[in-house]
Amino acid sequence: MKKFVLRTYGKIIAWVLTALGLYTSCDIIEPRVEYGSPSADFVVKGNVSDMQNLQPIEDMAVIRKSRTAPHWNDTVRTDANGNYELEFTEVAFGAEDIWVYTSDIDKGEYRSDTIQIKASELRQIGKRRKNWYNGKFEGKADFKLVRHPGPMPMYGVIPAKYKEIEGE
Repeated sequence: MKKFVLRTYGKIIAWVLTALGLYTSCDIIEPRVEYGSPSADFVVKGNVSDMQNLQPIEDMAVIRKSRTAPHWNDTVRTDANGNYELEFTEVAFGAEDIWVYTSDIDKGEYRSDTIQIKASELRQIGKRRKNWYNGKFEGKADFKLVRHPGPMPMYGVIPAKYKEIEGE
């Protein structure tokens, strides 16, 4: 009887500790910036269009590249007018540049492009508070994309043009 009780309690304790460990390791809600860490909100707006005819490109992936970790990268899609808007909060110890990348993930008709928004080009649209919040900043990044010259392969490798070997 004593062994049965000890095994049962051992299993219950193991399950409780496992559940607590899983709960604390998963990010259910987005983590907040802790006290003593300066933060700022950022908004990046822009347009994605074809370089030749200046027509807007719909459903392009626009990605904000995080400087700290890839899981903070944020992706949005362009609307029918080619417009997009990225909003994110970043730990901001000082003026830092923002990198925005666009890619035609679905069709592969357009070449990818990257734009660097310099910290000096960001416009402050929200006020700084007395605490660690540095305010809200806005930047603009308009993309003019070039079409690929021919059909694109599925995995991004451009096929070579084969020439007949002379003498065969």
